[in-house]
Amino acid sequence: MIKICLIGASGKMGRAVIDEANNYNDIEITNFIVHENSEALDLDVGKFHFGEADNRIFKATISHDFDCIIDFATREKIQDRISLYTQLKKPILFCTTGLTNHELDNIKNLSQEMPVFIAPNTSLVIALLQDLVKKVLNFNNSQKVKISEKHHKSKLDKPSGTALSFAELANLHKSEIESLREGETGNWHKIDIFNNSEQLELKHSASNGSIYAQGALKVVKWFYQKPKNLYYMQTLIEDLYE
Repeated sequence: MIKICLIGASGKMGRAVIDEANNYNDIEITNFIVHENSEALDLDVGKFHFGEADNRIFKATISHDFDCIIDFATREKIQDRISLYTQLKKPILFCTTGLTNHELDNIKNLSQEMPVFIAPNTSLVIALLQDLVKKVLNFNNSQKVKISEKHHKSKLDKPSGTALSFAELANLHKSEIESLREGETGNWHKIDIFNNSEQLELKHSASNGSIYAQGALKVVKWFYQKPKNLYYMQTLIEDLYE
């Protein structure tokens, strides 16, 4: 049984991971962590997310044994979490986006002490799409690239971490990414690769967070017993599919 400490358990992705974990016989979430000022603190997890009490409680501190951390929290108090992870020395799947370069470097440095998997997007399809974009641009780096993305209006970071990862592949500045924030659910990312003779349009859409929750739990099963190192979705793709 893989025991998970879920950071950011009261958010949309926290809810999706909790819901998805119910489909696994070998995964159990043992800690449902929120920040100390959260409206969900000390509330019943099931009642809060699904309208039916399940006697699991949101807490601000870790009180139960676990094997791996999944962090889907916002960047608020990120340095406090980094300090905590340094003490715990447990495998961590880190999915928080909107970090500064300095904050991201601090997360990467944790991999000197424990396995750290950085995934601003845990969709396996997105990872395969990024691999395709990289290969197309390596084949012909003279092509132009346009990146656009849309997320729900409550998403804090803009552009998204996923869009930024595509921009890095294409050597584009984040100011060149077109970002929309509207509606309550769903998102898409679109990459146009073109020249005067041809155009390739790639688009990934997701109606809710379930695919990212599925991806996160698959990552955990693949990664939590790996040696200390820094891992990405491309690491997993290369291991599983190439």
